[in-house]
Amino acid sequence: MNRIFALVTIVSAMTLAACGQQSEEGVADEAVTEAATEASAPVKIACPAADESGNIEIAAGLSARIIKTGYGRAAVKGDYADTNVWLWQLDESAEDRHGQFVWESGANVFQFQLGAGQVIKGWDLGVPCMLEGETRELVVASDLAYGASGRGAAVPPNTPLIFTIELVKLTASE
Repeated sequence: MNRIFALVTIVSAMTLAACGQQSEEGVADEAVTEAATEASAPVKIACPAADESGNIEIAAGLSARIIKTGYGRAAVKGDYADTNVWLWQLDESAEDRHGQFVWESGANVFQFQLGAGQVIKGWDLGVPCMLEGETRELVVASDLAYGASGRGAAVPPNTPLIFTIELVKLTASE
């Protein structure tokens, strides 16, 4: 029983250290973690570390800020993610960078499968490594969102977006 507890503790510590947590030196470095899925062996994923302010540079045109630290395992490609979502147009001149409000999931969770192309590319790149229970703000350049086509009147062409995403639950793909 002690061996199982020790193994769970080590895997949990590795996941927390690698996915959005600051290293001991306070330097944002590339870390690797193992995220266990219910039906398979652990999957190794690279998770960029957060800086001392909780900011993460994920890719060109995509950054995140951890608002609330999670408690569960890290999201990986193939997982089904249940999320609560709030969306604004990005406005660099606004104090909090939140421009015109666009949409929220409300009382309904928004579910999608990571890496399956069901959401914008910024989400497929920005949600992996989030921990269950984590809330993160994603700033997404237009080319990782709706690009030149936009999304109706609510998201004009070439509009960068800012999302607040709460990862409520992860379900491993079967």
